[in-house]
Amino acid sequence: MYLTNNQITDAYLKDNSIKTNIQLVANTYMNVSYDKLFKWLSLINAQLNQKLFRYYQKYPDKRIGFHCCFEYEEDNTHSHILLRIPPEYNCINIVLDVEKLWKELGYKLKQRGTKFKFYKDFEVEDEKKCTSYTIKRNLHVTI
Repeated sequence: MYLTNNQITDAYLKDNSIKTNIQLVANTYMNVSYDKLFKWLSLINAQLNQKLFRYYQKYPDKRIGFHCCFEYEEDNTHSHILLRIPPEYNCINIVLDVEKLWKELGYKLKQRGTKFKFYKDFEVEDEKKCTSYTIKRNLHVTI
């Protein structure tokens, strides 16, 4: 049985740990595979969790999660990201840390001609529309 986009959107909106009021997009501005982008985002997720709570693998309830929806536009494989953040963390600081790690990864890969950009919006006007747009026809992966 497959869920419709409306059912998935409603499930994300009902889950208080998933921050649907924050819009995040990690852009590569390159034609990279979904696997490569997945590896980069997995690395950033591991670095973030290690920085915040070193025993995050033993305590999954304290782990920051990325719900990534990969999308391909010409010359820009990118991912829309919904964050799962435990209540004890500050959402804004988490987003700023993710942005910093994304930029650092871009600098490390700069010799290969990357133009990494990170888009964030803390003031989403309509959470249902934004979440629905995020998950549209995309490949969904949870990190």
